[in-house]
Amino acid sequence: MKSERQAKIIRELQARGIASVADLGMSFGVTEITIRRDLEELKQAGKIERVQGGARLIKPAFPEPPVVQRQMEQIDEKRDIARKALDFIPDGCVIALESGSTTFALAEEIANKEWSQLQVITNNFMIQNVLSRSEHVRLIFIGGVIDNAEMCTYGDLAESSLRRLHVQKYFCGCRGIDPHFGRSNDISTGFEMGTVQALSEISDQIILLADHTKFNHCFSVQLMPPEKIDTIITSSLTPDTVLLPYEELGIKVVKA
Repeated sequence: MKSERQAKIIRELQARGIASVADLGMSFGVTEITIRRDLEELKQAGKIERVQGGARLIKPAFPEPPVVQRQMEQIDEKRDIARKALDFIPDGCVIALESGSTTFALAEEIANKEWSQLQVITNNFMIQNVLSRSEHVRLIFIGGVIDNAEMCTYGDLAESSLRRLHVQKYFCGCRGIDPHFGRSNDISTGFEMGTVQALSEISDQIILLADHTKFNHCFSVQLMPPEKIDTIITSSLTPDTVLLPYEELGIKVVKA
């Protein structure tokens, strides 16, 4: 019966994490069309999420901790990633640093380097505070509604200001990154979507900074599809097997 088969699909995904339509069809002795219908019903019920060629269980997402707390996690790894990101910033470039703990680490590295002329656009108060004391860094701070937990601005005012600018390189972090779903976060941070979209529209190149804990995690809100990402900078702690699907999508992957 359909209900029994769908219950078995859930148990199969619990055991395997992810399964293809073809494998599920063979396991239960039904056609792939039947499995696709089952998966669609389970998706509509909020029990699974579809991935290319198959499905996996939805993992419960807890709210992302405040940015100040995240700065205390993977400190050395984030610093290494930030130092590698400096290689992608030529003097005289116009860059954007989105709010985040790894982008804040990048801001600290920028502040410790001498520049003849560098222009930085940000919506984060901590990044603004670090770079406002740096000579020869021209800083543009984007105003808007304030989010105290993330220490940043967002909303219509921020988005309209961003759309009047042009950025050569846009650096962002992530809560989760997945080769099928892209960059994502939980529903409580849905306010980010407009700011991320505006930054994506005005930027020539998007560079994602991600420590090893961020990979293959998929949350409920897609902030950026994978095809939008040009480069991922991570650390040596991220296995090559985890990074291969991103390289197959044409994304440049760099390890610190």
